[in-house]
Amino acid sequence: MSWERIADVNLNRMSESLKFLEDIARFTLEHRALVSHIRTLRRDFLEVKKTLSVPSLVKYRASRTDIGRSSRFDVTARASAQATILANFARAKEAARILEEVCKSADKQAGTRMKMIRFQLYDLEKTFIAHMQRTFNPRLYVIIDERYASRYRIEQIVPLLVRCGATMIQLRAQELPDRTFHRIGMRISRTLKNTEVKFIINNRADIALACGADGVHLGQRDISVVKARQIMGEHAILGVSAHTLQQARRAEKQGADYLGVGAVFPTSTKTDARVCGLSVLKAICAATRLPVVGIGGITDKNCRKVLRAGAAGIAVCSFIFEGKVRKNIRSLTQKR
Repeated sequence: MSWERIADVNLNRMSESLKFLEDIARFTLEHRALVSHIRTLRRDFLEVKKTLSVPSLVKYRASRTDIGRSSRFDVTARASAQATILANFARAKEAARILEEVCKSADKQAGTRMKMIRFQLYDLEKTFIAHMQRTFNPRLYVIIDERYASRYRIEQIVPLLVRCGATMIQLRAQELPDRTFHRIGMRISRTLKNTEVKFIINNRADIALACGADGVHLGQRDISVVKARQIMGEHAILGVSAHTLQQARRAEKQGADYLGVGAVFPTSTKTDARVCGLSVLKAICAATRLPVVGIGGITDKNCRKVLRAGAAGIAVCSFIFEGKVRKNIRSLTQKR
């Protein structure tokens, strides 16, 4: 069996996939540790390529007459960025396995090194996806509480929110039975599948885990960030409500991913919410490295004040759902 063309093709596949993953880690995720990990992997792979003498393999290349060149296989667009990343990890792992088998006959030591690289890819994929799942955009954080979850059909209202610019969606249900809470959460989770919009459950880590949400938002009276992380795992997005600098610093130290600060303005959604104002919001934004989401009484008239205070995003509930949803959310995003 001629192995040279197989080796050449799979060396190219793996080189392309690793470079793509490095660029995602570097320019999209801006994650220094991931970039370092991939570069180490690429250096190890380069050493294997040297032992296989790539220039001598190129002469066996027959791309013009390759019977697979005109195939329509694997031309469908990926549903999401995560799907594209997973596809490239799959290509790299497949190529590593094939090269491992080819090298057993050509260079046994190179085969052993390819096996080590393949297992490093398994570990890297897990780390990569965990980080991807915790990457979020809090710019427009829409809260659906139980009043609006029963007023609107989930399968219609959630896609509308996504089309009009929502970047995160939270389900908040203080009074609903657990079974109903879970059922609505499952419907939202299914509707948001294959989108970049993250789904958060308020207060309840157990419900969040059960319905496949991306994370949970915790109040000051809820379980700690540490306990929530133990329950939901390293991939979960954990948000914490903070009303003071002390609370914000504690949440950051415990490992929170973002802070919800408010009420910034008086709000009709939670009448018992204490108004902390723009001054506290600004102070917390200056004191933490975490993304801060302003919440409470935010409308199209005052949202820019919240962003100018340093917030990474705004959380909105009643302003969007009282009246015409499409018009209200577009007044915040200007998205058509």
